[in-house]
Amino acid sequence: MADCVQQSRLLALPAEIRMSILELLFPEDISTDYFSAGRAASGIILNERYRASLQLHVLQSCRQLYQDGGLLAFQRTAFVVNSLFVANSIIERLEYLQSTQLGSLRSITFVADARHFRKLIDWGQHPFGNSSLQLDTLTIVLQRSSFWHYLMDFTSDIVQLLRALQGVKRFVFVRNQALVKGSFKTWCNRLIGLIMKIDHHERYNTNLPNLEKVWWTWSYDEAAHSFALNAQSPKPLIDEESYFKQILPLLEALRISIESEEWNPDPRSWNGT
Repeated sequence: MADCVQQSRLLALPAEIRMSILELLFPEDISTDYFSAGRAASGIILNERYRASLQLHVLQSCRQLYQDGGLLAFQRTAFVVNSLFVANSIIERLEYLQSTQLGSLRSITFVADARHFRKLIDWGQHPFGNSSLQLDTLTIVLQRSSFWHYLMDFTSDIVQLLRALQGVKRFVFVRNQALVKGSFKTWCNRLIGLIMKIDHHERYNTNLPNLEKVWWTWSYDEAAHSFALNAQSPKPLIDEESYFKQILPLLEALRISIESEEWNPDPRSWNGT
């Protein structure tokens, strides 16, 4: 009975005060406690115990709180899919949400293996092929197992995806202590190198310039073993000489990053096999 009285008192408050309380329950800065520190020099790992539902349990207390704070909770909760099976059906699961709920989502993280990387190219211009999504952060976490990831197989498709991908402000890849053939950082550098190569080709070596819809800046976190791409406005079409002057600092940063790539003890990686 006391719970019922307490609940009725809460619901009797003005809507503005109820929203202020909900804003305290759902901080504006989305928590990243779904990652934890791994062994020394091994990078961050996905916390498989994290459940977004635990962050949303307050909405289950009554219908009024759900109506008041549902969209706010969606906006300030990190949704993490740590099952390969569930990750295969994210597109179908998103279809159950209303457009307003989809538009409120800001952070989606999912674990992936080769099957998921093959499907990225099918997204088209929007994450998961859904134009209602406007994500602040989209994170792909490599599946940690005894099997190797051959990320080089998907570099070209990912570059094609990135040139047109909209509705994502920050795209992150996390190694998650997974085994990556040729090393994770090497793949990140090859991805950036191909992005720049394709961009130049599509601007100056085709009959009609084909500009990217999104320009990406990038950063590599040595401690976390993660790689982040940040969406920027597309670069305008300028003469080729001016273009090279603009990207020269980026090329230099890429050169330095390549020189610092981790050494791979597998001799097959030295000749690209």
